[in-house]
Amino acid sequence: MFAQDNLNRYPLRQLLLPAAEGDTPLERPGVVDLHSRPDSYLVISEERGGRIYAANESALKEAQQVAAAAHGEGVILADPYVHTFHEAALAAKFEPVMYLRVKVPSGYAEAVLQDLEQRGVRIMYSDVKRLDAVIRAEGRLADLLGYEEAVQTLTLGTAVVWNWLLRYEAARPLPFVAGTRPREARSDPAALGARQRQTPALLSGFLRNATP
Repeated sequence: MFAQDNLNRYPLRQLLLPAAEGDTPLERPGVVDLHSRPDSYLVISEERGGRIYAANESALKEAQQVAAAAHGEGVILADPYVHTFHEAALAAKFEPVMYLRVKVPSGYAEAVLQDLEQRGVRIMYSDVKRLDAVIRAEGRLADLLGYEEAVQTLTLGTAVVWNWLLRYEAARPLPFVAGTRPREARSDPAALGARQRQTPALLSGFLRNATP
């Protein structure tokens, strides 16, 4: 079984529940190797059901397709949720922050930037050229849920999106943006009423060595 600090690499989670009482679609406990791609997601058997641990929304969608192909109507997918944890020593809740890189035709750059700002995302870099634009940003995963689909709609399917876990940081109130409603992350049901201790190294995040 993966240690909890290793599982923190996968900030987006989803429960797999048996469709009927008495069913055990994932019988053997631990990582289901045939259903997992460790660079993107894991499927782990937990008691009668299981759980998807995904690096981002694209990885989650792929894992959902794998689970559906393997088990069909034998499993029910619960709502996805953002993994958070409490650090007792700091009396704080920590949540995942994602690094985001978006490439779009330059004509969509302003609209994409406005959408990111409304989500409370920090724009770190933008380069708008004659043909295309590249935007680099970081933001809470809770604010970015649904973003990949939304930006494809906004740009008529022309956007290219990369995103990955940058770090965990202490939760804070969302910045107020006129005309929007704050997005709240779902709490991890496995963490309710429990405190999980993490190593200090975790708080500095899981930086990738290379930027696409």
